[in-house]
Amino acid sequence: MNQNNIKKDVMIEFSNLKSTLQQTYLKPGFNVDQTKNFLKTHIPKEIVYKTEVLLDTQLNYLMADARERIKGADIQLQNAFFDADFRKRVHEWTKQLENKIALEPDIVRYLHDRQLKQSLILSGLNFILGTVTVNVVLGIVAGIVTILLSAYAFGFYLNQEKARESIQIDIDKYLASAQEQVLQWLEKVGIAFESDFHHFCSTHGFILEGKSNE
Repeated sequence: MNQNNIKKDVMIEFSNLKSTLQQTYLKPGFNVDQTKNFLKTHIPKEIVYKTEVLLDTQLNYLMADARERIKGADIQLQNAFFDADFRKRVHEWTKQLENKIALEPDIVRYLHDRQLKQSLILSGLNFILGTVTVNVVLGIVAGIVTILLSAYAFGFYLNQEKARESIQIDIDKYLASAQEQVLQWLEKVGIAFESDFHHFCSTHGFILEGKSNE
């Protein structure tokens, strides 16, 4: 049950983050360069913050489950459990270099950038060259400048719209990958807690029956 609860909490947190990004930074017509550069590092920072919140949520589940499993033990062991401060122990465990949450990659990488630029440059050149050819054939020399400027404006608009679509695709992929990484990390936290809790009970002569309420 604990694992199901934390999975649901992770999904909710990432869904909320995605909604916030859409409503605040990825609104229709957003500035491509500014938004892309800002979100590249902002999103990972937000995920790390949310991971800390989720860690506390996970610990709430684990502590409640542990208390339930030792409620039949004598009062000395129960007091010793509270004195052991498992919440602090887990936080210390997560600060160890090998146990820290480390998103891979630690920035949002916009994989569509290079492909997008290449395709737009080619399509833009073809459009403009095609326009020039038609005008030369028709002999409308005076209108060439205006048409070229219109073609450039159209290409720029198309570029921006495609860039926005690509940015959102890359961000969605990053969020999906990060969500899975956070969930896996929280599962490791649960395993570490369970191992420490078993050792604690064994040291105090209390035999745990059954498994944790997963």
